[in-house]
Amino acid sequence: MTHPTFSHEAMATHFEVTIAGQEHDYARHAATAAFQVLDRLENILSRYIESSDIGRANRLARGESLVVNDETLDCLLIAADLAIATHRAFDPAYASQRPSDLDPALPPYTLDPDTHTLTSQADALHLDLGAVGKGFALDRMADTLGEWGITAARLNAGGSSLLALGGAPAGNEPGWTVGLGEGAGHRTFPLRGASLSGSGIAVKGSHLIDPRTGAPASRLTRVWAYAASAAQADALATAFFVMNEAEIAALCAAHPQIGAALVAPGDDLIVHGALREVLVPAAEGRNA
Repeated sequence: MTHPTFSHEAMATHFEVTIAGQEHDYARHAATAAFQVLDRLENILSRYIESSDIGRANRLARGESLVVNDETLDCLLIAADLAIATHRAFDPAYASQRPSDLDPALPPYTLDPDTHTLTSQADALHLDLGAVGKGFALDRMADTLGEWGITAARLNAGGSSLLALGGAPAGNEPGWTVGLGEGAGHRTFPLRGASLSGSGIAVKGSHLIDPRTGAPASRLTRVWAYAASAAQADALATAFFVMNEAEIAALCAAHPQIGAALVAPGDDLIVHGALREVLVPAAEGRNA
């Protein structure tokens, strides 16, 4: 069955919303509302927009503060949690100039959720939410679709981040069919009420930096992250790309709700964590 798909350009990429079970005009209006949320988020989260919360934060001197929007605070809190969970394999502030007296284990900024205040602890703060912002936007767009009574939708950011809202698209389908892996290791599975995000160098080359070392990631093959939210999956895909397999396996073991897939030599697919539950029954190859 074909479902209407609506497109929008934002955050330097192409967003799509596919909606099932609704009359076309109603689906279009719901998608438009979701895209309005996307545009608002870009205006407050993009470091390339001087008036955004992040643009303003990156101009703070050490010790200076600013009050940020609810969405900015939420995104930064998610990013901070993921930085801790990945031991800084994901770190939206890794490019900041840190003072010598700042504890290396601490981020170069502080957040006060009660007052929505961000305070710079860096000589030059450099926040970049590019590795979590698109996923965060997908989550907020899905919330908006839910407010419109949409119970089945697939949201896509740049082809690399997918979020399945609610149940199956139609009939007896178990979920929205998505794919991962390459060549002989390519697999498809039904995505339902979860998110899948991929990271690699095929499009932009060796652009991913390991925040822990400051050096480009050594990995040459793609990775995928599976999580309940698109913000988590988006950030974890970036982290997985700079982590080795043992680190990825340990993180998935510590957090059973997330999953990972890695392309191995020969296009074999290595699967860890929650992704095994949905992928391995239909897959062959080496699994963790």
